[in-house]
Amino acid sequence: CITSGAFTAALVLNTGGSMPLALAAALASGVLFGVLLSAAHIRMRANLFIAGLGINLLVPSLAGLISAKVLGNKGTIRIPAIMLQGFNGRALPIITWLMIPLAVAAVLLIYRSSFGRRIRSAGSSPAFLEARGISSAGVKTSALVISSGMAALSGTFLAFRIEAFVPGMSSGRGWIALVIIWLGFRRYSGILIAAYFFALIEFIAGRVQGISNIPSTLLLALPYTAALIALTLAAVGRKLRNKRHFSALK
Repeated sequence: CITSGAFTAALVLNTGGSMPLALAAALASGVLFGVLLSAAHIRMRANLFIAGLGINLLVPSLAGLISAKVLGNKGTIRIPAIMLQGFNGRALPIITWLMIPLAVAAVLLIYRSSFGRRIRSAGSSPAFLEARGISSAGVKTSALVISSGMAALSGTFLAFRIEAFVPGMSSGRGWIALVIIWLGFRRYSGILIAAYFFALIEFIAGRVQGISNIPSTLLLALPYTAALIALTLAAVGRKLRNKRHFSALK
């Protein structure tokens, strides 16, 4: 969905659309793939990760096909600078800082609202919702559609930042998001810490790339190397903690 949002926004801006239209179209593309994902996972009982991988393979192919038909180009789509005039200089930094209160708002929504309680119940005890006449499938679908739409918007801002759509520009960020959830022990505090840790790693890699002689390929791999190391340390930590727990029981 990150790729779909970036591609849709770049396509709209290259065909004479406005910035609000590009954002709306990108959000709509994310919602569309969220509906497709939920249909595959919830209605057809497909594994969520396999269905997500299928969509990850589908989106770049569709982007290349549509780009070739509309723009005659399957590769990079540059966004006209005039369309982004003032955005990267003023709006993007504001949006970046807004991520902190938005993260707090997301936590409050999930833990302090009836909708959030339904989402958590749909994942842990769907029978609880069904017994109260609430469709757990409908709640799961809503959660997938909302998250897909937000992922598409993140791809849009990524494309705006580099002023282009580039095939493969998401660079596995969606999978890193799953790593962040796992490393954060599915707790909002842990997830926030893990998210800002990876954001810091990516920021450092980008800064060092311009001022050092380290090969750019190594720097681009830094976030994924950090993910692998963090996953390994977390797995070892869990194993040691379980051993201590069983030893205490004996």
